[in-house]
Amino acid sequence: GTLPVMPIPSTISSAAPDPFRLPAHVRPTRYDVRLRPALSDATFSGEVSIELGVDEPTATLVLNAIELDITAARVDGQDAHWELDGATERLIITLDTPLDGPSATLFVRFEGILNDKLRGFYRSTYVDDDGVEQVIATTQMQATDCRRAFPCWDEPAFKAVFGITLDVEEGLTAISNGAEVDRVSADGRTVVRFADTMLMSSYLVAFVVGRLEATDVVDVDGIPLRVLHVPGKSALTGFGLDVGAFCLRWFQDYYDIPYPSDKVDLIALPDFAAGAMENLGCITFRESLLLVDPDQSTQQECQLVADSVAHELAHMWFGDLVTMRWWNGIWLNEAFATFMEIAGCDAFAPEWERWTSFGLERSVAFEVDSLASTR
Repeated sequence: GTLPVMPIPSTISSAAPDPFRLPAHVRPTRYDVRLRPALSDATFSGEVSIELGVDEPTATLVLNAIELDITAARVDGQDAHWELDGATERLIITLDTPLDGPSATLFVRFEGILNDKLRGFYRSTYVDDDGVEQVIATTQMQATDCRRAFPCWDEPAFKAVFGITLDVEEGLTAISNGAEVDRVSADGRTVVRFADTMLMSSYLVAFVVGRLEATDVVDVDGIPLRVLHVPGKSALTGFGLDVGAFCLRWFQDYYDIPYPSDKVDLIALPDFAAGAMENLGCITFRESLLLVDPDQSTQQECQLVADSVAHELAHMWFGDLVTMRWWNGIWLNEAFATFMEIAGCDAFAPEWERWTSFGLERSVAFEVDSLASTR
């Protein structure tokens, strides 16, 4: 998705802590996150255990959290003091005895809300065939909203491995970045554990919980690909699957780098602020940018879907595997994915002459760039 670029302050003295950037002497290496969403009352509870690298002695840990209630915090098993700073969206943990490295483990228990802001861990709704409103709990972390789902070092340069576990009501579909590796059902709930991610930024974490249907899996040279959607829309999934399978093969060949995860889920959501989002292996879309019936649609409508699927798959490498250090580099992330989307679509459907229409799109970009307000 496209984003406003965040200003980088130039007037902060080096002596004062930077209110826009987390201190870098403590960094996460691994998160184990367990979340229990309650769809009926739009809340969730959770806990996270974060393995840390500690580069210099410190009695303070500073990370991001917003709109979360913290109920416990421990460092290496010892209770710690905590304070939430709403203005800077930070959780500040203070220890009685300083850490002297080289590693530590931070545990935090917390509660939150499934918000209606289309950011962080949020609610999406649809009305089923019986006229009943159904809730989907889903995520949009880019740029700085993973901190709404669990406390984290929510800056792109702090890459870590994420191990996600979702505790959901029986009968609901649960999806995250990695493939499902374990499932235990008891007392009307199902606990689903997902494979660890690669080292990646917090803005690429995703989880989706709700009454969803999945297509049959398409095997793309050993990588399972499928589309997930609200019930009743399976007839609209074939085109997106075809584009996805083609581009997944084509990009691996073009980049000469294997796909960096274990599966690809393309998920069509009823309420979604961006067009689509390149969460590793768990790509979310506005329904109109993934679901289409080519027999009932214009070439332009099909092309929009193909562009979107190709763009997000291109990001699996350029953006997810290789990431800008800070948000002022997002233009490069998006520009390259846009270039690759055109290349992929031109290979998928040469008759569209996608590079010709790209020339028109580029002239629109030049018009925006010519404004005094351009960034």
